[in-house]
Amino acid sequence: MRLWDKILKPAASEAAPPTPSAGPKSAAGEPHPGLAVEIADLGKSYQNFWALRHVTFSVRKGECVGIVGFNGAGKSTLLQIIAGSLTPTEGVARTHGRVVPLLELGSSLNGDLSGRENLYLAAALMGVTRTTLDQQMNEIEAFAEIGPFMDKPVRTYSSGMVMRLAFSLLTQVEPDIMIIDEALAVGDAYFAHKCMRMIRRFREQGRSLLFVSHDPSAIKTFCDRAILLDKGVMLQDGPPEQVLDYYNALIAAQESRFDIQQSTSSSGRTLTRSGNGQAQITRFDLLDANDKPVRAVLCGSQVKICCVVECIAEVEEPTVGFLIRDRLGNDVFGTNTFNLRTSVGHYTAGHTFETSFNVRLNLGPGHYSITLAVHTGADHLASNFDWRDNLLAFVVVPNWPFVFGGVAALEATAGVSQNLLHLHSRYGWGDAISFTSEGQAQRYQIAGWQSPEADGCWTSGTKARLGLQLPEARSASLEAHVTPFTHGDLLQQRLELWVGDRKLAEWQLRQPQVIRAQLPAAGIDPARELQLTWLLPDACSPASLQGSADERVIAVKFHRLTITT
Repeated sequence: MRLWDKILKPAASEAAPPTPSAGPKSAAGEPHPGLAVEIADLGKSYQNFWALRHVTFSVRKGECVGIVGFNGAGKSTLLQIIAGSLTPTEGVARTHGRVVPLLELGSSLNGDLSGRENLYLAAALMGVTRTTLDQQMNEIEAFAEIGPFMDKPVRTYSSGMVMRLAFSLLTQVEPDIMIIDEALAVGDAYFAHKCMRMIRRFREQGRSLLFVSHDPSAIKTFCDRAILLDKGVMLQDGPPEQVLDYYNALIAAQESRFDIQQSTSSSGRTLTRSGNGQAQITRFDLLDANDKPVRAVLCGSQVKICCVVECIAEVEEPTVGFLIRDRLGNDVFGTNTFNLRTSVGHYTAGHTFETSFNVRLNLGPGHYSITLAVHTGADHLASNFDWRDNLLAFVVVPNWPFVFGGVAALEATAGVSQNLLHLHSRYGWGDAISFTSEGQAQRYQIAGWQSPEADGCWTSGTKARLGLQLPEARSASLEAHVTPFTHGDLLQQRLELWVGDRKLAEWQLRQPQVIRAQLPAAGIDPARELQLTWLLPDACSPASLQGSADERVIAVKFHRLTITT
Protein backbone atom coordinates (compact mmCIF):
# COMPACT_ATOMS: atom_id res chain seq x y z
CA MET A 1 0.00 0.00 0.00
CA ARG A 2 1.29 3.46 -0.91
CA LEU A 3 2.10 5.96 1.83
CA TRP A 4 -0.70 8.33 0.88
CA ASP A 5 -3.18 5.43 0.73
CA LYS A 6 -2.43 4.71 4.38
CA ILE A 7 -2.71 8.35 5.33
CA LEU A 8 -5.89 9.09 3.37
CA LYS A 9 -7.76 6.01 4.63
CA PRO A 10 -9.96 7.14 7.56
CA ALA A 11 -9.45 5.21 10.79
CA ALA A 12 -12.10 4.36 13.37
CA SER A 13 -9.95 5.81 16.08
CA GLU A 14 -6.90 7.91 15.48
CA ALA A 15 -3.73 7.70 17.44
CA ALA A 16 -2.08 10.76 18.87
CA PRO A 17 -0.32 12.79 16.21
CA PRO A 18 3.39 12.16 15.80
CA THR A 19 5.79 14.53 17.44
CA PRO A 20 6.70 17.29 15.00
CA SER A 21 10.12 16.80 13.49
CA ALA A 22 12.82 19.18 14.58
CA GLY A 23 14.35 18.98 11.13
CA PRO A 24 17.66 17.42 10.21
CA LYS A 25 20.09 16.99 13.07
CA SER A 26 23.63 16.60 11.81
CA ALA A 27 24.97 16.88 15.33
CA ALA A 28 23.57 16.15 18.75
CA GLY A 29 22.90 18.80 21.33
CA GLU A 30 20.21 20.64 23.20
CA PRO A 31 18.22 23.26 21.24
CA HIS A 32 19.57 26.78 21.55
CA PRO A 33 16.94 28.79 23.45
CA GLY A 34 17.07 31.82 21.15
CA LEU A 35 17.55 30.19 17.75
CA ALA A 36 15.09 28.67 15.31
CA VAL A 37 17.65 27.50 12.74
CA GLU A 38 21.35 26.65 13.14
CA ILE A 39 23.56 26.08 10.10
CA ALA A 40 27.27 25.34 10.56
CA ASP A 41 29.82 24.62 7.80
CA LEU A 42 27.06 23.07 5.69
CA GLY A 43 27.88 21.38 2.40
CA LYS A 44 26.05 19.31 -0.20
CA SER A 45 27.81 17.57 -3.08
CA TYR A 46 26.61 15.57 -6.08
CA GLN A 47 29.52 13.44 -7.26
CA ASN A 48 32.20 16.04 -8.07
CA PHE A 49 29.89 19.07 -7.89
CA TRP A 50 29.34 21.05 -4.70
CA ALA A 51 25.89 22.64 -4.66
CA LEU A 52 26.69 24.14 -1.23
CA ARG A 53 29.99 24.54 0.58
CA HIS A 54 30.98 25.98 3.97
CA VAL A 55 27.67 27.75 4.62
CA THR A 56 27.26 29.02 8.19
CA PHE A 57 24.51 31.19 9.67
CA SER A 58 21.67 31.11 12.19
CA VAL A 59 18.10 32.40 12.33
CA ARG A 60 16.74 33.76 15.58
CA LYS A 61 13.24 33.00 16.74
CA GLY A 62 10.89 35.56 15.23
CA GLU A 63 13.41 36.59 12.57
CA CYS A 64 12.80 36.69 8.82
CA VAL A 65 15.79 35.95 6.59
CA GLY A 66 15.74 36.35 2.81
CA ILE A 67 17.86 34.15 0.54
CA VAL A 68 18.90 35.65 -2.81
CA GLY A 69 21.16 34.56 -5.65
CA PHE A 70 21.24 33.46 -9.27
CA ASN A 71 19.57 30.29 -10.50
CA GLY A 72 21.82 27.43 -9.47
CA ALA A 73 23.33 29.36 -6.57
CA GLY A 74 22.19 26.71 -4.06
CA LYS A 75 19.14 28.45 -2.59
CA SER A 76 16.68 25.59 -3.06
CA THR A 77 19.26 23.03 -1.96
CA LEU A 78 19.81 24.96 1.26
CA LEU A 79 16.09 25.21 2.00
CA GLN A 80 15.52 21.53 1.25
CA ILE A 81 18.22 20.60 3.76
CA ILE A 82 16.66 22.87 6.39
CA ALA A 83 13.23 21.38 5.64
CA GLY A 84 14.63 17.87 6.05
CA SER A 85 13.99 16.63 2.50
CA LEU A 86 17.73 16.51 1.70
CA THR A 87 20.62 15.21 3.76
CA PRO A 88 23.77 17.34 3.86
CA THR A 89 27.10 15.88 2.79
CA GLU A 90 28.89 17.72 5.57
CA GLY A 91 28.20 20.17 8.35
CA VAL A 92 25.30 20.78 10.72
CA ALA A 93 21.68 21.77 10.03
CA ARG A 94 19.34 22.02 13.02
CA THR A 95 15.85 23.43 13.39
CA HIS A 96 13.92 23.98 16.62
CA GLY A 97 10.18 23.70 16.16
CA ARG A 98 7.67 22.67 13.51
CA VAL A 99 8.89 23.44 9.99
CA VAL A 100 6.41 24.04 7.15
CA PRO A 101 8.08 24.36 3.74
CA LEU A 102 6.66 25.64 0.47
CA LEU A 103 9.50 24.42 -1.73
CA GLU A 104 9.50 24.41 -5.53
CA LEU A 105 5.78 24.86 -5.45
CA GLY A 106 3.92 21.82 -6.70
CA SER A 107 6.86 19.40 -6.70
CA SER A 108 5.78 17.93 -3.35
CA LEU A 109 2.17 17.46 -4.49
CA ASN A 110 0.88 14.28 -6.09
CA GLY A 111 -0.70 15.12 -9.43
CA ASP A 112 -3.00 12.09 -9.38
CA LEU A 113 -4.54 13.06 -6.05
CA SER A 114 -7.13 15.77 -5.59
CA GLY A 115 -6.35 19.01 -3.81
CA ARG A 116 -8.20 17.80 -0.73
CA GLU A 117 -6.28 14.50 -0.67
CA ASN A 118 -2.99 16.36 -1.01
CA LEU A 119 -3.97 18.48 1.97
CA TYR A 120 -4.62 15.37 4.08
CA LEU A 121 -1.24 13.98 3.05
CA ALA A 122 0.68 17.18 3.77
CA ALA A 123 -1.08 17.68 7.10
CA ALA A 124 -0.34 14.12 8.22
CA LEU A 125 3.35 14.58 7.46
CA MET A 126 3.27 17.65 9.72
CA GLY A 127 1.55 15.77 12.54
CA VAL A 128 -1.98 17.11 11.95
CA THR A 129 -4.70 14.45 12.11
CA ARG A 130 -7.44 13.97 9.52
CA THR A 131 -10.10 14.82 12.11
CA THR A 132 -8.39 18.10 12.97
CA LEU A 133 -8.04 19.01 9.31
CA ASP A 134 -11.72 18.22 8.63
CA GLN A 135 -12.66 20.69 11.36
CA GLN A 136 -10.59 23.37 9.62
CA MET A 137 -11.48 22.51 6.02
CA ASN A 138 -14.10 25.24 5.58
CA GLU A 139 -11.57 27.94 6.46
CA ILE A 140 -8.96 26.32 4.20
CA GLU A 141 -11.33 26.18 1.22
CA ALA A 142 -12.40 29.78 1.80
CA PHE A 143 -8.79 30.93 1.70
CA ALA A 144 -7.86 28.86 -1.37
CA GLU A 145 -10.85 30.03 -3.44
CA ILE A 146 -10.48 27.25 -6.02
CA GLY A 147 -14.10 26.03 -5.76
CA PRO A 148 -14.84 22.58 -7.23
CA PHE A 149 -11.18 22.11 -8.19
CA MET A 150 -10.51 21.17 -4.56
CA ASP A 151 -11.77 17.66 -5.45
CA LYS A 152 -10.08 17.39 -8.86
CA PRO A 153 -6.57 16.04 -9.61
CA VAL A 154 -3.79 18.55 -8.99
CA ARG A 155 -2.38 17.83 -12.47
CA THR A 156 -5.33 19.85 -13.83
CA TYR A 157 -4.34 22.92 -11.77
CA SER A 158 -2.67 26.06 -13.03
CA SER A 159 0.46 27.23 -11.19
CA GLY A 160 -1.64 29.90 -9.50
CA MET A 161 -4.10 27.30 -8.22
CA VAL A 162 -1.23 25.21 -6.87
CA MET A 163 -0.02 28.25 -4.91
CA ARG A 164 -3.52 28.79 -3.53
CA LEU A 165 -3.74 25.17 -2.39
CA ALA A 166 -0.31 25.22 -0.74
CA PHE A 167 -0.87 28.48 1.11
CA SER A 168 -4.37 27.53 2.23
CA LEU A 169 -3.00 24.83 4.52
CA LEU A 170 -0.81 27.39 6.30
CA THR A 171 -3.90 29.30 7.44
CA GLN A 172 -4.73 26.51 9.87
CA VAL A 173 -1.35 24.87 10.57
CA GLU A 174 0.75 26.82 13.04
CA PRO A 175 4.41 26.37 12.06
CA ASP A 176 7.29 27.71 14.11
CA ILE A 177 9.40 28.05 10.97
CA MET A 178 7.99 28.77 7.53
CA ILE A 179 10.11 28.21 4.41
CA ILE A 180 8.95 29.84 1.17
CA ASP A 181 10.79 29.24 -2.12
CA GLU A 182 9.52 31.64 -4.81
CA ALA A 183 5.92 30.74 -3.96
CA LEU A 184 4.71 34.28 -4.60
CA ALA A 185 6.18 34.42 -8.10
CA VAL A 186 3.05 32.84 -9.60
CA GLY A 187 -0.64 33.63 -9.36
CA ASP A 188 -2.65 36.81 -9.50
CA ALA A 189 -1.94 40.01 -7.59
CA TYR A 190 -5.10 39.66 -5.48
CA PHE A 191 -4.09 36.32 -4.00
CA ALA A 192 -0.44 37.39 -3.68
CA HIS A 193 -1.60 40.29 -1.49
CA LYS A 194 -3.72 37.87 0.50
CA CYS A 195 -0.65 35.72 1.12
CA MET A 196 1.38 38.79 2.06
CA ARG A 197 -1.14 39.67 4.75
CA MET A 198 -0.93 36.13 6.08
CA ILE A 199 2.87 36.29 6.19
CA ARG A 200 2.71 39.62 8.04
CA ARG A 201 0.38 38.07 10.61
CA PHE A 202 2.73 35.10 10.87
CA ARG A 203 5.61 37.48 11.60
CA GLU A 204 3.59 39.47 14.14
CA GLN A 205 3.11 36.22 16.06
CA GLY A 206 6.89 35.97 16.50
CA ARG A 207 7.47 33.04 14.15
CA SER A 208 10.53 32.57 11.94
CA LEU A 209 10.60 32.79 8.16
CA LEU A 210 13.09 31.77 5.48
CA PHE A 211 12.17 33.45 2.23
CA VAL A 212 13.59 32.99 -1.28
CA SER A 213 12.53 35.55 -3.85
CA HIS A 214 13.83 37.42 -6.89
CA ASP A 215 11.59 40.34 -5.89
CA PRO A 216 13.78 42.87 -4.02
CA SER A 217 10.74 44.73 -2.68
CA ALA A 218 9.45 41.56 -1.01
CA ILE A 219 12.87 40.91 0.55
CA LYS A 220 13.08 44.48 1.86
CA THR A 221 9.48 44.43 3.10
CA PHE A 222 9.56 41.18 5.06
CA CYS A 223 13.16 40.42 5.94
CA ASP A 224 15.32 41.51 8.84
CA ARG A 225 18.40 40.12 7.08
CA ALA A 226 19.34 38.79 3.68
CA ILE A 227 21.87 36.16 2.61
CA LEU A 228 23.47 36.11 -0.83
CA LEU A 229 24.50 32.75 -2.28
CA ASP A 230 26.64 32.40 -5.38
CA LYS A 231 27.81 29.05 -6.76
CA GLY A 232 27.04 27.39 -3.44
CA VAL A 233 29.05 29.86 -1.36
CA MET A 234 27.63 32.48 1.00
CA LEU A 235 28.92 35.87 -0.18
CA GLN A 236 26.95 38.23 2.05
CA ASP A 237 24.89 38.17 5.24
CA GLY A 238 23.54 41.50 6.41
CA PRO A 239 20.81 44.15 6.09
CA PRO A 240 18.57 43.52 3.05
CA GLU A 241 19.44 46.81 1.33
CA GLN A 242 23.19 46.18 1.64
CA VAL A 243 22.96 42.62 0.34
CA LEU A 244 20.61 43.53 -2.52
CA ASP A 245 22.85 46.42 -3.59
CA TYR A 246 25.74 43.97 -3.83
CA TYR A 247 23.55 41.43 -5.66
CA ASN A 248 22.48 44.11 -8.12
CA ALA A 249 26.13 44.87 -8.87
CA LEU A 250 26.83 41.15 -9.17
CA ILE A 251 24.08 40.79 -11.78
CA ALA A 252 25.75 43.43 -13.92
CA ALA A 253 29.14 41.81 -13.38
CA GLN A 254 27.88 38.66 -15.09
CA GLU A 255 27.86 40.59 -18.36
CA SER A 256 30.99 42.70 -17.89
CA ARG A 257 33.91 41.98 -15.58
CA PHE A 258 34.57 44.66 -12.98
CA ASP A 259 35.17 45.13 -9.29
CA ILE A 260 32.45 45.68 -6.70
CA GLN A 261 33.33 47.95 -3.78
CA GLN A 262 31.18 48.07 -0.66
CA SER A 263 31.77 49.95 2.57
CA THR A 264 29.85 51.36 5.51
CA SER A 265 29.87 55.07 6.27
CA SER A 266 30.27 56.45 9.77
CA SER A 267 26.50 57.09 9.80
CA GLY A 268 25.80 53.42 9.08
CA ARG A 269 24.86 53.83 5.41
CA THR A 270 26.08 51.09 3.10
CA LEU A 271 27.89 52.53 0.08
CA THR A 272 28.19 50.29 -2.98
CA ARG A 273 30.08 51.17 -6.15
CA SER A 274 30.60 49.01 -9.22
CA GLY A 275 31.52 49.37 -12.87
CA ASN A 276 34.26 48.86 -15.43
CA GLY A 277 35.52 52.43 -15.00
CA GLN A 278 35.37 53.45 -18.67
CA ALA A 279 33.28 56.43 -17.56
CA GLN A 280 33.08 57.70 -13.98
CA ILE A 281 30.73 59.90 -12.00
CA THR A 282 33.02 62.56 -10.51
CA ARG A 283 30.65 65.25 -9.19
CA PHE A 284 27.00 65.33 -8.20
CA ASP A 285 24.51 67.42 -6.28
CA LEU A 286 20.82 68.02 -5.55
CA LEU A 287 19.77 71.61 -6.35
CA ASP A 288 16.67 73.65 -5.67
CA ALA A 289 14.82 75.81 -8.22
CA ASN A 290 17.50 78.51 -7.82
CA ASP A 291 20.36 76.07 -8.52
CA LYS A 292 21.39 76.11 -4.85
CA PRO A 293 22.43 72.89 -3.08
CA VAL A 294 19.59 71.52 -0.95
CA ARG A 295 19.14 68.55 1.38
CA ALA A 296 15.69 69.35 2.87
CA VAL A 297 12.90 69.63 0.31
CA LEU A 298 9.22 70.55 0.57
CA CYS A 299 6.73 68.04 -0.83
CA GLY A 300 6.07 68.85 -4.47
CA SER A 301 9.14 71.04 -4.90
CA GLN A 302 10.98 71.19 -8.21
CA VAL A 303 14.59 70.02 -7.87
CA LYS A 304 17.49 69.28 -10.16
CA ILE A 305 19.65 66.16 -9.86
CA CYS A 306 23.02 66.88 -11.47
CA CYS A 307 26.10 64.81 -12.09
CA VAL A 308 29.35 65.20 -14.01
CA VAL A 309 30.74 62.19 -15.89
CA GLU A 310 34.39 61.89 -16.91
CA CYS A 311 35.12 59.55 -19.83
CA ILE A 312 38.21 57.44 -19.19
CA ALA A 313 37.81 55.69 -22.55
CA GLU A 314 35.87 56.48 -25.72
CA VAL A 315 32.15 56.23 -25.00
CA GLU A 316 29.32 56.24 -27.55
CA GLU A 317 25.89 57.42 -26.34
CA PRO A 318 26.23 56.59 -22.64
CA THR A 319 23.10 56.43 -20.52
CA VAL A 320 22.94 58.46 -17.31
CA GLY A 321 20.26 57.71 -14.76
CA PHE A 322 19.13 58.15 -11.17
CA LEU A 323 17.13 56.11 -8.68
CA ILE A 324 15.38 57.44 -5.57
CA ARG A 325 14.91 55.05 -2.63
CA ASP A 326 13.09 55.47 0.65
CA ARG A 327 14.60 54.92 4.10
CA LEU A 328 13.89 51.18 3.88
CA GLY A 329 15.75 50.90 0.58
CA ASN A 330 12.62 50.44 -1.52
CA ASP A 331 12.83 51.84 -5.03
CA VAL A 332 10.53 54.88 -5.30
CA PHE A 333 11.31 56.30 -8.72
CA GLY A 334 14.04 56.03 -11.31
CA THR A 335 14.65 56.98 -14.90
CA ASN A 336 17.51 57.69 -17.28
CA THR A 337 18.41 59.49 -20.48
CA PHE A 338 17.72 56.36 -22.55
CA ASN A 339 14.15 56.05 -21.28
CA LEU A 340 13.64 59.80 -21.62
CA ARG A 341 14.98 59.63 -25.21
CA THR A 342 17.63 62.24 -24.51
CA SER A 343 20.77 61.95 -26.62
CA VAL A 344 23.93 62.24 -24.54
CA GLY A 345 26.45 62.20 -27.38
CA HIS A 346 29.81 60.69 -28.25
CA TYR A 347 32.89 61.34 -26.11
CA THR A 348 36.56 60.48 -26.38
CA ALA A 349 38.84 59.73 -23.45
CA GLY A 350 39.41 62.73 -21.21
CA HIS A 351 36.15 64.52 -22.00
CA THR A 352 33.55 65.35 -19.36
CA PHE A 353 29.89 66.19 -19.59
CA GLU A 354 27.11 67.10 -17.20
CA THR A 355 23.65 65.58 -17.04
CA SER A 356 20.81 67.18 -15.10
CA PHE A 357 17.33 65.83 -14.36
CA ASN A 358 14.48 68.18 -13.49
CA VAL A 359 12.19 66.37 -11.07
CA ARG A 360 9.12 67.44 -9.13
CA LEU A 361 9.42 65.58 -5.83
CA ASN A 362 5.84 64.53 -5.18
CA LEU A 363 7.02 62.32 -2.34
CA GLY A 364 5.67 61.74 1.12
CA PRO A 365 7.63 63.18 4.06
CA GLY A 366 10.63 61.08 5.05
CA HIS A 367 14.25 60.28 4.36
CA TYR A 368 15.41 59.30 0.89
CA SER A 369 18.62 58.56 -0.99
CA ILE A 370 19.75 58.98 -4.60
CA THR A 371 21.67 56.38 -6.60
CA LEU A 372 23.43 57.51 -9.79
CA ALA A 373 24.65 55.39 -12.69
CA VAL A 374 26.24 55.68 -16.13
CA HIS A 375 26.03 52.70 -18.48
CA THR A 376 24.84 51.76 -21.96
CA GLY A 377 21.31 51.02 -23.18
CA ALA A 378 18.21 50.85 -21.03
CA ASP A 379 19.88 49.41 -17.92
CA HIS A 380 23.25 48.60 -16.40
CA LEU A 381 23.30 44.93 -17.37
CA ALA A 382 24.89 45.30 -20.81
CA SER A 383 27.82 47.55 -19.93
CA ASN A 384 28.04 49.21 -16.54
CA PHE A 385 30.55 52.06 -16.41
CA ASP A 386 29.87 53.39 -12.91
CA TRP A 387 27.02 52.54 -10.51
CA ARG A 388 27.03 54.38 -7.16
CA ASP A 389 24.40 53.36 -4.61
CA ASN A 390 23.08 55.67 -1.87
CA LEU A 391 25.32 58.47 -3.06
CA LEU A 392 23.34 61.37 -1.66
CA ALA A 393 20.78 61.60 1.16
CA PHE A 394 17.95 64.11 1.55
CA VAL A 395 14.74 64.59 3.50
CA VAL A 396 11.27 65.56 2.28
CA VAL A 397 9.23 67.71 4.67
CA PRO A 398 5.46 68.39 4.54
CA ASN A 399 4.18 71.21 2.35
CA TRP A 400 0.56 71.65 3.36
CA PRO A 401 -1.98 71.78 1.85
CA PHE A 402 -0.21 69.75 -0.85
CA VAL A 403 -1.88 66.34 -0.59
CA PHE A 404 -1.66 63.35 -2.92
CA GLY A 405 -2.44 59.65 -2.87
CA GLY A 406 0.03 56.80 -3.22
CA VAL A 407 3.75 56.66 -2.65
CA ALA A 408 4.92 58.98 -5.43
CA ALA A 409 3.79 60.78 -8.58
CA LEU A 410 6.83 62.09 -10.41
CA GLU A 411 7.50 63.86 -13.69
CA ALA A 412 11.03 64.26 -15.01
CA THR A 413 12.95 65.63 -17.97
CA ALA A 414 16.65 65.49 -18.77
CA GLY A 415 19.16 67.89 -20.24
CA VAL A 416 22.80 67.45 -21.22
CA SER A 417 25.53 70.11 -21.36
CA GLN A 418 29.32 70.09 -21.75
CA ASN A 419 29.56 73.53 -20.13
CA LEU A 420 28.98 72.31 -16.55
CA LEU A 421 26.31 74.97 -16.12
CA HIS A 422 25.04 73.83 -12.74
CA LEU A 423 28.01 72.13 -11.13
CA HIS A 424 30.44 74.96 -11.84
CA SER A 425 33.43 75.17 -9.49
CA ARG A 426 33.13 78.92 -8.81
CA TYR A 427 34.32 79.67 -5.30
CA GLY A 428 33.87 82.77 -3.13
CA TRP A 429 36.64 83.89 -0.79
CA GLY A 430 36.00 82.62 2.73
CA ASP A 431 33.29 80.10 1.80
CA ALA A 432 33.59 76.98 3.97
CA ILE A 433 33.53 73.84 1.82
CA SER A 434 31.96 70.98 3.79
CA PHE A 435 33.01 67.43 2.87
CA THR A 436 30.10 65.76 4.70
CA SER A 437 27.28 63.88 2.98
CA GLU A 438 25.14 67.01 3.38
CA GLY A 439 27.92 69.37 2.26
CA GLN A 440 28.84 70.86 -1.10
CA ALA A 441 32.38 69.52 -1.62
CA GLN A 442 31.16 67.15 -4.33
CA ARG A 443 31.04 70.01 -6.83
CA TYR A 444 34.78 70.64 -6.36
CA GLN A 445 35.95 67.02 -6.14
CA ILE A 446 37.44 65.83 -9.45
CA ALA A 447 38.88 62.41 -8.64
CA GLY A 448 40.34 60.39 -5.79
CA TRP A 449 37.52 60.66 -3.25
CA GLN A 450 35.35 58.10 -1.50
CA SER A 451 31.63 58.62 -1.06
CA PRO A 452 30.95 61.36 1.53
CA GLU A 453 30.01 60.38 5.07
CA ALA A 454 28.21 62.17 7.88
CA ASP A 455 31.37 63.86 9.22
CA GLY A 456 33.59 64.13 6.14
CA CYS A 457 35.02 62.41 3.09
CA TRP A 458 38.00 60.04 2.84
CA THR A 459 40.49 60.28 0.03
CA SER A 460 40.59 57.29 -2.35
CA GLY A 461 43.96 55.87 -3.41
CA THR A 462 47.23 57.79 -3.42
CA LYS A 463 46.02 60.95 -5.19
CA ALA A 464 43.01 63.24 -4.74
CA ARG A 465 42.15 66.33 -6.77
CA LEU A 466 40.02 69.42 -6.15
CA GLY A 467 39.06 72.00 -8.78
CA LEU A 468 38.09 75.57 -7.84
CA GLN A 469 37.54 78.68 -9.93
CA LEU A 470 38.77 81.51 -7.67
CA PRO A 471 37.40 85.08 -7.98
CA GLU A 472 40.68 86.84 -8.82
CA ALA A 473 44.44 86.41 -9.14
CA ARG A 474 45.80 87.20 -5.70
CA SER A 475 47.72 85.27 -3.08
CA ALA A 476 45.48 83.33 -0.72
CA SER A 477 45.60 81.17 2.38
CA LEU A 478 44.19 77.64 2.42
CA GLU A 479 43.01 76.03 5.65
CA ALA A 480 41.66 72.48 5.98
CA HIS A 481 40.44 70.36 8.89
CA VAL A 482 41.64 66.78 8.35
CA THR A 483 41.95 63.42 10.11
CA PRO A 484 44.58 60.83 9.10
CA PHE A 485 43.91 57.10 8.98
CA THR A 486 46.25 55.43 11.50
CA HIS A 487 46.29 51.94 12.97
CA GLY A 488 48.82 49.82 14.86
CA ASP A 489 52.20 50.25 13.16
CA LEU A 490 50.77 52.85 10.78
CA LEU A 491 51.43 55.87 12.98
CA GLN A 492 51.13 58.69 10.45
CA GLN A 493 50.03 59.73 6.97
CA ARG A 494 52.16 61.89 4.70
CA LEU A 495 50.16 64.51 2.82
CA GLU A 496 51.52 66.71 0.02
CA LEU A 497 49.79 69.64 -1.69
CA TRP A 498 50.68 70.37 -5.32
CA VAL A 499 49.54 72.94 -7.88
CA GLY A 500 50.72 71.82 -11.30
CA ASP A 501 54.37 70.75 -10.96
CA ARG A 502 54.95 72.82 -7.83
CA LYS A 503 54.75 71.38 -4.33
CA LEU A 504 53.29 73.96 -1.96
CA ALA A 505 53.37 72.11 1.36
CA GLU A 506 53.89 68.77 3.09
CA TRP A 507 52.59 67.43 6.40
CA GLN A 508 53.11 64.35 8.58
CA LEU A 509 49.67 63.74 10.06
CA ARG A 510 49.40 61.74 13.29
CA GLN A 511 46.08 63.03 14.63
CA PRO A 512 43.19 65.29 13.62
CA GLN A 513 44.52 68.77 12.93
CA VAL A 514 44.17 71.96 10.91
CA ILE A 515 46.61 72.28 8.00
CA ARG A 516 47.50 75.57 6.30
CA ALA A 517 49.22 76.53 3.05
CA GLN A 518 49.79 79.62 0.90
CA LEU A 519 48.48 79.76 -2.67
CA PRO A 520 50.64 82.11 -4.80
CA ALA A 521 48.86 84.67 -6.98
CA ALA A 522 50.91 83.56 -9.99
CA GLY A 523 49.14 80.22 -10.02
CA ILE A 524 45.61 81.66 -9.94
CA ASP A 525 43.70 82.55 -13.11
CA PRO A 526 40.05 83.58 -12.52
CA ALA A 527 39.19 82.42 -16.05
CA ARG A 528 40.41 78.89 -15.38
CA GLU A 529 39.90 76.24 -12.75
CA LEU A 530 42.68 75.93 -10.19
CA GLN A 531 43.43 72.27 -9.54
CA LEU A 532 44.77 71.27 -6.13
CA THR A 533 46.43 67.85 -6.09
CA TRP A 534 46.84 65.99 -2.80
CA LEU A 535 49.43 63.18 -2.82
CA LEU A 536 48.95 60.42 -0.22
CA PRO A 537 51.84 57.91 -0.44
CA ASP A 538 50.86 56.10 2.79
CA ALA A 539 47.29 55.28 1.72
CA CYS A 540 46.23 51.72 2.55
CA SER A 541 43.21 49.48 2.98
CA PRO A 542 41.82 48.88 6.50
CA ALA A 543 41.04 45.33 5.34
CA SER A 544 44.78 44.67 5.13
CA LEU A 545 44.88 45.26 8.87
CA GLN A 546 43.41 42.92 11.44
CA GLY A 547 39.76 43.28 12.41
CA SER A 548 38.33 45.24 9.46
CA ALA A 549 36.27 44.34 6.38
CA ASP A 550 36.71 47.80 4.81
CA GLU A 551 38.52 47.25 1.49
CA ARG A 552 38.69 50.93 0.51
CA VAL A 553 42.16 52.46 0.05
CA ILE A 554 42.08 55.53 2.30
CA ALA A 555 44.55 57.96 3.85
CA VAL A 556 43.05 61.26 5.04
CA LYS A 557 39.49 62.32 5.83
CA PHE A 558 38.71 65.94 4.91
CA HIS A 559 36.08 67.69 7.01
CA ARG A 560 36.17 71.35 5.96
CA LEU A 561 38.27 73.59 3.70
CA THR A 562 38.41 77.38 3.39
CA ILE A 563 40.42 79.75 1.18
CA THR A 564 40.81 83.38 2.25
CA THR A 565 42.80 86.40 1.12
